[in-house]
Amino acid sequence: MKKQIFFWSLALFLSAGAITITSCTSNSKKTNTEVSQETAEYACPMKCEGDKTYSEPGKCPKCGMDLKKVENHKEHKH
Repeated sequence: MKKQIFFWSLALFLSAGAITITSCTSNSKKTNTEVSQETAEYACPMKCEGDKTYSEPGKCPKCGMDLKKVENHKEHKH
């Protein structure tokens, strides 16, 4: 009888631990790729619209070329 109680207690403990671990590691965290795509800017490589940028990839409304991802390198001017 004591072995059965021990077995069920151990099974309950391990089940609770497994549920806790899986709930703490949810998929709500965004990957670096997802974050960079959200903050990415896209522009026409031919600069048809000057420095105009878009928040999503697509085609330039003027020339029809694929928009390219803009690298935001902020340079310090002296």
